[in-house]
Amino acid sequence: MKILTLILFFISFSFSSSQNVSLMNDIKSVIQKEEYISLAINKYILQNAKIPKKDDNTLDWDELMTSDYLGTNFNRYNPMTKQNISVVFDSNNSAFIKGVFEAENQHKAEYNYLYNFYINKIFRVNTIPPKNNTKAELVKGSLVLYNSIQNEIVKVINRNTNKIFLPTQACEIGNYYYELKNEKLIYKYCKTATSSIEVYQESPVYLDNLDDLKYIKIEIGEKAYVKDGISWYEYYYEGNGSWIPLGTGRTTGQVNDEISIEDRILSYIPDAKDLVLRRDGGCMLANGDIFCWGNNSYKKAGIENYGQLDKTIKPDYVNTPVMLKVQIEDTEQNNKKWYNNPYRVKFEKMAMNSTNVCGISPIFNYFDNGQKKFGGDLYCNGQITQLYFENVSTAVSETSILGKNKFFGWGKSDKTDDAPKLIKISEDGGPVEKDSSKQELMILRDEIYLTDIVMVEDTIAVLSDNGKIYTIGRNYNGALGIGNSDKFIVQSTPQEVKSNGVSFKKIFALRDIATFGAIDSNNYFYIWGERPNGTVYYEPTIVSHSLKFNPDGIFTNSKDFLLKGVDNKFYRTKNSIDLVSVPEIPSTAISASIYDSGSTQLYVYATENMVLEGSSKYLSCKEKNDSACNSTDTTIFKTALDELNAITNRFNGKDYANFANVSIYQLDTVKTEQYDDFENGVSTWQLKTYSDTQFKNLTKTETPSILTATESSADTANSRVTERVDPTKIIAGQVRSSKYYGIQLGYQALEKTFNFGSQYANNEVELEFDFYEIDTWDMERFQVLLNDQLISEDAFIHDCHEQFTETNDTGIYTLSLGKHYKDDKRVCNDQNSSLYNLAYSRFDDEKYIYKLKGKLDSNGNLKVVFRVRNAVSGEYGWTTWSYGQTIDDESWAIDNVRVKVKETSKTFVCAMTGIGSSSQMYCWGNVGRSIPILSTSLYDVGKISTINKLFISTESDKTSQMAFDNFNDSGNLFLKYPTYIGGFDYPFYFK
Repeated sequence: MKILTLILFFISFSFSSSQNVSLMNDIKSVIQKEEYISLAINKYILQNAKIPKKDDNTLDWDELMTSDYLGTNFNRYNPMTKQNISVVFDSNNSAFIKGVFEAENQHKAEYNYLYNFYINKIFRVNTIPPKNNTKAELVKGSLVLYNSIQNEIVKVINRNTNKIFLPTQACEIGNYYYELKNEKLIYKYCKTATSSIEVYQESPVYLDNLDDLKYIKIEIGEKAYVKDGISWYEYYYEGNGSWIPLGTGRTTGQVNDEISIEDRILSYIPDAKDLVLRRDGGCMLANGDIFCWGNNSYKKAGIENYGQLDKTIKPDYVNTPVMLKVQIEDTEQNNKKWYNNPYRVKFEKMAMNSTNVCGISPIFNYFDNGQKKFGGDLYCNGQITQLYFENVSTAVSETSILGKNKFFGWGKSDKTDDAPKLIKISEDGGPVEKDSSKQELMILRDEIYLTDIVMVEDTIAVLSDNGKIYTIGRNYNGALGIGNSDKFIVQSTPQEVKSNGVSFKKIFALRDIATFGAIDSNNYFYIWGERPNGTVYYEPTIVSHSLKFNPDGIFTNSKDFLLKGVDNKFYRTKNSIDLVSVPEIPSTAISASIYDSGSTQLYVYATENMVLEGSSKYLSCKEKNDSACNSTDTTIFKTALDELNAITNRFNGKDYANFANVSIYQLDTVKTEQYDDFENGVSTWQLKTYSDTQFKNLTKTETPSILTATESSADTANSRVTERVDPTKIIAGQVRSSKYYGIQLGYQALEKTFNFGSQYANNEVELEFDFYEIDTWDMERFQVLLNDQLISEDAFIHDCHEQFTETNDTGIYTLSLGKHYKDDKRVCNDQNSSLYNLAYSRFDDEKYIYKLKGKLDSNGNLKVVFRVRNAVSGEYGWTTWSYGQTIDDESWAIDNVRVKVKETSKTFVCAMTGIGSSSQMYCWGNVGRSIPILSTSLYDVGKISTINKLFISTESDKTSQMAFDNFNDSGNLFLKYPTYIGGFDYPFYFK
């Protein structure tokens, strides 16, 4: 109950007469009495579950003037009307107290100052005054403000479809009703005079009477455990009051006809749950929970700090599936940290990359005294931030707990799909953004309910139930799909892809390059992102205007999609956006996969009889280097595969083998890496100065300078940018040569040769580093060379440039590194971006993150060169902006240089056998850490120093042997034969 602390009697006014003072005291008295009456009405409704009114819709004073409510001596006299206070109820049982007059002809113009006081909200807590001081509003009186539970009670009474009973009252047998208990309305079914059943419950439900189950409703897909006779049976809720038995339990409601084996085979792919296998680990979705293993960077595999048996061991790698924790929204459960509670959030879809694991919760859409809709939320762990995710305690966090994304969670707390509304741009997650008058920007928002998610490295794509695709992350190779070629865009607030009005119904992602796919409502297929030949598509682009595809016949692979057309033929993407038929795979295949080994196309598929067929490379025994096995191993492999491929299952007069789903994976292992963050020096790097822009005439070689920030925190008084990262120690170069101001700088390059040894000759490498643009850049070109080959060249400008525009102006702002930004604060007038509406410095320094690919040379070396050149005549940006500056002004820097040596030539196969609860997974080939070794039983405890290292491994132990010799490949797991993977006994879709 609300308690009013009136300040009315502590306010002094000066009036021209004693009569005005008296009238003001009268109006204060009326307001005070209205507040008391409102409290009494609320209390009565809560305790009696009915409205305290008489047949003429006026207040029943006899009910309220008792010691429980107003008291027997309550003074009903209204000094304004000179009568007892009048309280009436309208047709919706809203109560109005007529405080100043009861008829419009009683209005007095000279009392306007009193009426103004009467309608002031500041003096009220439990009542709502009239909207204004007009006769029409004042005559209505003050509205009694019902608390939330009283409001619910009144709504039930108004609907007049179910009665409300107190726990001490007998319900009406055979009817549904509401029980008012502990200030809550509980919807129940009256079974007998002494027993009732609560209708809406939380899963799991336990009952000892099957007949009671038909009265109970829970979230769709959730479970109940029911005793029928002497046995217990498991059921799941299908919706609309229907419960489906899992197994041999008898039915309680509507049940689908028995599904034929043919239909079960055809529905395997669309009904299967997500399984993601990547080079250093993976995740699976089982029974609505996400289980992960492998690389625990950013804590994404589910282990927060250390092993339970030995707290000194850092869990860099997890060797067994771990169920991920999800944020707890219930306060009591959260206080207990009960993450495996039966009410935890469940998931329908799941995806992962090297920094995050994310899931999509189910959408619940049902009618319960009105249409209810909620769920379809995005949850992520790993590298997430407080601005955009719930359950994050610090500004930037690495967490093992799946937290809800604020943007997609917005507006769903009331469980209704409301109309779009204008909100402040920060209300759904993200930073505060203001216009030139310092008012926070507004945005039109509507609830978004998600149905699917896929991920590539650094980018997330999600699909909503109304066919829109949203992306989050980095725009490397156009992965955001927003029609922008700027590879440095970092998009933390989800944005819809450039769809041109197309509605999509499924989304997909390739495994080893940043390519997304989507099928629209007309079954046309689109792609965006990078292609194997280097082509980049910056928005969803249709692959064929003439071919349509089966949404349940699209299979993801390493670097291309395999698609089954509505003509029942298989096609694949190739080169840029070409479609090529794959006649090797028959039209009756139920699952298939392809892999390009150089120019050779390899493939496997499961036939309509569930037989596995395909290229001999994947159906015969191979050693870890892909050479043929000896006769003994060949016999073992053949025996195992033949057993699984034997047509020994007969259903409805047809014969079947065992394979339901199959996929080829590229291992893509990081064999070794080197990393420089310059926190401990730069002695291995050289700063070379040249006298010419072609970098031919070397004039000087020296050790690079170390730069650190010139401020300890963001100078919010002089820049709009308040969120800045600290670059710590970085190495710097200068931009160009000039004799302006008498300074001769020269053209500079940073250089280092990384040596990995001849054993890695010609291996593929990934180069990652941070590039810093410092101060007044004017379209100079930053270049990256690997083994003397130009790999990347990008032009940059400073913010708010007077002359140039360029997409590469979307970096991460850093603490000042060069000339302090307060020295040149200005207002930009670019109306295309709300960021430019405030005064800020053109000298805001920015960090750009690069990820590039290359190869080691024949000696296992990688020469890395970073340098900057001037624009030349004919290029965009070539002007007279050519004066040179010192290193603390127009300059550049490098940090966090990481070179990863990869092995991409090895592959493996995973396949699902059986249908439904009979599903099992088998894999063979170079699986590395893609498969948890503890699920194979091939670990050799004699090679593991402690029991804790059986379950987790440190980075230093990453390549330490754990498997038996016959299954070890330099510390990576090698499955020579088709091997059963324990704990993966679910129908899976290979993402």
